[in-house]
Amino acid sequence: MSTRPICPHPDHPQDVVSLTSTACGSRITLSGCFNACVLTLFALLLPTGNSSGQDSSSSGYSFDSSTEYTTESGVTTADHLYGQPQSDTVSQASYTPGGVDLLTEVADLQIQMQSQANQIESLRHQLGASSMRQPARSSAQWFASYESVLVAPMQDNSTGVIVETDEGYSHVGFPWELEHSPRVQFGREAEADSLGWRVRFWEFRHGEDFDANDTNGLLPTGYEGTVGYVSEDGDITTGIAFIQEGTFLSTIRTDVIDFEMQRNIARPLDLYAGIRYAKVGQSYSAITDQGNATARSEFRGLGPTVALRLNHVLPYERLALFTNVRGSMLFGSKSYAVGDNVNNVVQSVGEIDLRSGSDSADTLAGNAEIQLGIRYEPCEYFNISVAIEGQHFANVGGPNPSGVFTGADSGLASGTPIDDGLGFLGLTVGTEVRW
Repeated sequence: MSTRPICPHPDHPQDVVSLTSTACGSRITLSGCFNACVLTLFALLLPTGNSSGQDSSSSGYSFDSSTEYTTESGVTTADHLYGQPQSDTVSQASYTPGGVDLLTEVADLQIQMQSQANQIESLRHQLGASSMRQPARSSAQWFASYESVLVAPMQDNSTGVIVETDEGYSHVGFPWELEHSPRVQFGREAEADSLGWRVRFWEFRHGEDFDANDTNGLLPTGYEGTVGYVSEDGDITTGIAFIQEGTFLSTIRTDVIDFEMQRNIARPLDLYAGIRYAKVGQSYSAITDQGNATARSEFRGLGPTVALRLNHVLPYERLALFTNVRGSMLFGSKSYAVGDNVNNVVQSVGEIDLRSGSDSADTLAGNAEIQLGIRYEPCEYFNISVAIEGQHFANVGGPNPSGVFTGADSGLASGTPIDDGLGFLGLTVGTEVRW
């Protein structure tokens, strides 16, 4: 039987290493240097006799003592088996009936090692990708961002005019839709165990109007509209009655400025605390065939604000979920005034204050915000985000007609618009640059 080279020795490149077992009378060629080295090690080290009084087969492995290693040049040393290229042929190793197939054991170990290596490589890839998407804050970073805040105002009282119908009376509200407003921020995000800061500014300035007449069906012929604020014994004393047609307009303006300190309290969680200034101004006007009426309300306040930002990296490359929540308590003052050119009466609240401006904070307004979205970060210095956002300002007042008709005689009962709230709901689309 011819043999193929397995591990030729550097001094004998033409030698062919073979394993001859006189017990089995067979000649085998191992599959490679690794398997040959393992068999050689076991052949040299495991007991081959009974010199210790113990049967060598008790170890589970049994080699014939006559096993020897030869080469075609007659050299019989195991040194030929180390550090050499592998052969591509395999034959079975000799073992006793009660022994263990060493090649099978070695193959099983190789499979287990390869499986563990694959698992380690997979974990290393995941950790590397996560680190690339959300690196640890080893140093502070400057940042600037711009957001297009697309929100629709949600007034507690959105009434534009009260219309008489066959079933009774209907309040026709202003048809607010999504409007664009800018929000910018600039600051420095701190590294671990230190403080950062940011300044934010948001401005919303929009108006909405509609016409009511018999042409569009909002004021059919034979029916009347009413703009009522103040009543006495069911009669309007501030406002307009018997409207046949008119144009109604509402405007909203908000200016919000935040200055906050930032602290990273856990890798995915940031805490912000600081001061917020807010101005919320609203106005209403009705131009009708029976006369005109106007009203306005305004709140200005300053107070503490606290916010939390949570980030969660998704298993998809460079994507993360985030949420921002905020609460503010604003101490300030609000004013309200309404008048018409029919009754020539002006009603106002807070227009005249005997105290100085610095001591005129007599109103407490609450503010809450929440934002939930997804962020894409194509590189470490730039990201794009889309989120759902909701805001609410409580007890800031409102200018729209607050009267309602009650009773069998259709008398008007006046309400209290100065306690109204204002909310916003919609989407934000933003970009951020870091350096």
